[in-house]
Amino acid sequence: MNLFNRTFLATVFTLLFSTNAIAHGGNKMDSEYLYERKNYQTKIISLPPQTFKIGGLFGGYNHISIFPVPQGNALGSNDMGNAITIISFPKDKISYDKYFRHADDIMGGGKYLPPISQDLIGFGQVRVFHLFDFKKKLHREYSIIFSVSQYIEKIAIADARQKRFLFEVESQKADPKGPWDVNYSLQLVELNGDKHNLIREIPKVRSTWTTTTDRVFLWAFDDKKLRVLDMNLEPSHHPLEDAVKQYKDKIDFDRINLHPNYPFAVLTGGEKGTTIISWATERHDRPHLLISDASNFSFSPDGKWVILTDYFNSNTNQTYIMPVSEKYPHFLGTPILLSNDFFEVGRGAWTTNPTAFVGTSLDKIFRWDLENQDFPEKGKMSFHDYIVQEDLKKLTKEKKQGLGK
Repeated sequence: MNLFNRTFLATVFTLLFSTNAIAHGGNKMDSEYLYERKNYQTKIISLPPQTFKIGGLFGGYNHISIFPVPQGNALGSNDMGNAITIISFPKDKISYDKYFRHADDIMGGGKYLPPISQDLIGFGQVRVFHLFDFKKKLHREYSIIFSVSQYIEKIAIADARQKRFLFEVESQKADPKGPWDVNYSLQLVELNGDKHNLIREIPKVRSTWTTTTDRVFLWAFDDKKLRVLDMNLEPSHHPLEDAVKQYKDKIDFDRINLHPNYPFAVLTGGEKGTTIISWATERHDRPHLLISDASNFSFSPDGKWVILTDYFNSNTNQTYIMPVSEKYPHFLGTPILLSNDFFEVGRGAWTTNPTAFVGTSLDKIFRWDLENQDFPEKGKMSFHDYIVQEDLKKLTKEKKQGLGK
């Protein structure tokens, strides 16, 4: 077992089994959290990542944006020259490969998407959308909106096969009454060859939205109304809608984070913190406060982990990771501290093959490999399953969340 893996495993055990990490089960929606940090006076130990300095042949970069790509063990950046840089980690080292060299006007971050397909990636910038085809070695730039008073606020994939995308468009009013006095709309757009075809557009009230593979969820937090649409922006339904309606007077949130496979969602932005809500009828569950001051939840592509930012104080936002499993009473296990840095959207991304979380800060890249770890049951189960097993033993011993009774 190498030094990195010994240190990694030791700190996992420290955080799972110490009083620093997490606390108690909760039965009262209005007063108790499923997980709660304690004893902040003591030193909190984070899981050590692999750390790389952004450099190589492309040195001198700071604060680069990163996004997921279809290539295994890799992620992308459009902030390292006018090109798409694929950053990969062969044999725990770092490598940079540039594609679409001299692409026009793509530096400077963007509104990023998951990989569209095995060959396609794309992102938006201000009023345009960039589409990159690795197989055809082709870059196309589409003008989505034309008025200088309009901006692309958010993008989602509606139908990868037909190259259909959802764009949230923010429109400035000619005579606004305040900074929030703007109009919003959702546009369903098909990109065909060099053409941009507007399929449908609907007005959007002040709300947040998210998508699954076949549904759009718009949460009007002022009115506490959840609207569910299909990918053609037509009215639809989802069990989450019924759960939110049933408990709307007991929950408070402004953003929805749905798990890709299991029947639950994490609701963030409430005054009391983060809530977990499930529509798994066989569990007869109800919403529970999960953890206070948490945001930026991001599920891994395989759905086995979730990254979150936890507000610590005015100067510190820490990054935690939680295992996800149907074996937990509420699907989510004990949070484990990763870093005293936090990685907002565009500064953190997941890789596949292996599953790893990668974050950037200043001139550094940090990587947490969540598959290739040494542990006592290696060869018999995955690292994820081992952490879940040991975590459940702890929760059962402490009789938390209804376990061990």
